[in-house]
Amino acid sequence: WGTNEGLVISILGHRNADQRKVIRETYSQTYGEDLLKALEKELTSDFE
Repeated sequence: WGTNEGLVISILGHRNADQRKVIRETYSQTYGEDLLKALEKELTSDFE
């Protein structure tokens, strides 16, 4: 199925640093994994 990269960009690209921090912390608490590491695995290398 893949990851909707446009949606990820839309969500994270339109948030300030404090909001992204809350998203990252919530993701970690919910899924037991760091959001940045999860995104690295899911997204194409075009984002590097």
